[in-house]
Amino acid sequence: MTRWKSFTVETRREAIDSLTHFFLTHGSLGMAYDERQFGPEGDPIDPLPPPEEVTQLTAYFPWEANLHDLKKAFLEFLPVLARSFGSESSAFVSAAEITDFGWAENWKEHFKPRKLGKRIVVRPSWEPYESVPGDVVLTIDPGQAFGTGTHETTRMCLQFLEEVYESSPGPGSALDLGTGTGILGIAAAKLGASCALGIDTDPKAVETAEENAKVNGVQDRFAASFMPLSTFAGAYDLIVANILAEILIDMKNEIVSRCAPGGFLILSGILTEKSDWVEAEFGGEGARLLKRKTDGQWAALLLRREAH
Repeated sequence: MTRWKSFTVETRREAIDSLTHFFLTHGSLGMAYDERQFGPEGDPIDPLPPPEEVTQLTAYFPWEANLHDLKKAFLEFLPVLARSFGSESSAFVSAAEITDFGWAENWKEHFKPRKLGKRIVVRPSWEPYESVPGDVVLTIDPGQAFGTGTHETTRMCLQFLEEVYESSPGPGSALDLGTGTGILGIAAAKLGASCALGIDTDPKAVETAEENAKVNGVQDRFAASFMPLSTFAGAYDLIVANILAEILIDMKNEIVSRCAPGGFLILSGILTEKSDWVEAEFGGEGARLLKRKTDGQWAALLLRREAH
C-alpha cells in the first residue's frame, strides 16, 4: 500500500515558480496544479480556456514528512512571496494524508516530447522520440528539481541559447545560475559549449542535474555544484540565470562581473512589468540589451557585456 502526504495552497499563477522551488527544497516529490488542459473524459480542451489568475497548487511528500513543520516554514515564506507578487500572492488551503494515490506515475502520461525552438527537443527518458537531422534532443527527468522546459521562462531561455549558438564560434564556457534539473547548462553543452557549470542551492537539484548530464552524454562538459559562485574562479562567455527579478538585481554586480567582456547574459524568471527595471539595472553594470522575449506574463532578456 502506497501512502503519501499532500500540502495544498491557493496562489496567484505568477508565484507558481517560486512555490515550486520552495516545496522542492523542503522535500516534495512532485507537484500538480490546475492547468485545465484536459476535459472530463481526458481529451484535450480545444480551444484552451484563458488561465485563471488564481489556482491551487498541491505538493506531494513522503509519508514521514512533518506537515506541521512544513506549514510553519510556508507561513514564514509568505513575506518573501509578498515582496515579489503582492500581499495576497498565496494562502494555505489544506494538508492531507493519501493512501493508494497513483500520482507518482500517472503524471508521466502528460509529460511528452516537445520541440521548444528551431532545434531543441525536450523529452523524458520514458518517452521515445525519433529525431530528425538538426535536432538537439535533451533527455530531462525532473526528479526533485525544477526545469523540464514546459515553463515559459525555461522555454525562452532555451530559445535564446539556440540564437546565441547560431553564430560560430559560440560561447566556449557557460554558467547556469539556479540550474535545477540542469536543463539550460546541459543545453549549452549540447549546443557547443566546451564547459558548463550549473549552480543551485539545493543539493538534490545538483544530484538531479548531474544525473541528467550523464543521460545526455555531456558529463565531461557539464558539472553541477551547490557551492556559491564566489568559490569558483574566472569569467564565463555565457551566463544564464532563470531566477526572480529581485534576486537578479541583488546579484547584478556579481553576475555581470563574472561575464567575460563581449560575453552574453540570458536573464529570465522576470515578470513582464519588471523587465524594464532589470534591463536598466544591468545596463548600469555595463550589460547592453540585445533582444527581449515575452511569453504570457513572463519576460526574458538577452544582453551582452560591453567589451573593455
